[in-house]
Amino acid sequence: MAEMARLVGQRQWAVGEAFSLGDIAVGTAAGYVSLRYQDLPWRTLHPDLALFIDRLAQRASFKDSVPVAQLIADKVV
Repeated sequence: MAEMARLVGQRQWAVGEAFSLGDIAVGTAAGYVSLRYQDLPWRTLHPDLALFIDRLAQRASFKDSVPVAQLIADKVV
């Protein structure tokens, strides 16, 4: 998270001057971390990254693909 925060900084987009795969990568990685490591205070530690993610979250593509925790009940063999 620290490296993504450093790279994104206060930029509008992760890479370049328009929405790109870089934004998707940062957004999905942050979504995964938020879901799987809920006790990690990355938003407090990296407020600019949190703002960046909040802006991405307003896009329809991100709203339509919010990750959810899966409950795996089957025994893994």
